[in-house]
Amino acid sequence: MTVTINIAINSRQVGDELTPTINGRELHRELGVGKDYTSWAKAQIKRAHFEENRDFVKLTQKGELSTTGQTLTEYHFTVEAGKHIGMLSGTTKGREVREYFLECERRVKSATAPAVRDARTAALIDALVRQDALEQEQARQATELARLQENVAVIEARTQPENKHFTVLGYSNLIGRPVDARTAANFGRKCAALSREKGLVIGDVRDPRFGTVHSYHESVLQEVLAPTTTN
Repeated sequence: MTVTINIAINSRQVGDELTPTINGRELHRELGVGKDYTSWAKAQIKRAHFEENRDFVKLTQKGELSTTGQTLTEYHFTVEAGKHIGMLSGTTKGREVREYFLECERRVKSATAPAVRDARTAALIDALVRQDALEQEQARQATELARLQENVAVIEARTQPENKHFTVLGYSNLIGRPVDARTAANFGRKCAALSREKGLVIGDVRDPRFGTVHSYHESVLQEVLAPTTTN
């Protein structure tokens, strides 16, 4: 790809993370937009539902470039947001901007990426490498957290009192047939009805994830969850 885009890439604090960003004013210039910069930037944010400190940061400074000396507002978009703006523009230049960022991402992910001579492209690649590593670590942590939560549910179910009352989620994990929250809610309604029919106590258990949830006697849970074991 012949790079015709001239947009500087800088690492900037966006929320809690150091993220590769682009100056919205430079993106506005490269796209050849006729609309004034501030109005255009606000329109992109509204159009794409961007959130401040996630997709962009907003900085204000005295208008040294303004003939009136008024305070200027600068918008610094993440590379992902810039790519999205390019796509939404629907213009040839917008496609070039988007392809520019995509090409840099391809180089990051390629083990045999060619040497990058352009300093700005190299800076972007370096920033994206760090961002990619961070995203992989976050994904690993999310997977580990889900596994730990499942283990906790099993442990909680195994350490219930001798009255053999369990929550739906706890019991489903205990028998090795985990269900999602929506399915658990449906089972819970059936368990509650059956418990009232049999005159069995419905307990209350404090769950750190969902607040107070009901617990049911093991015999009720076995009967309600039994159909799922025959599929």
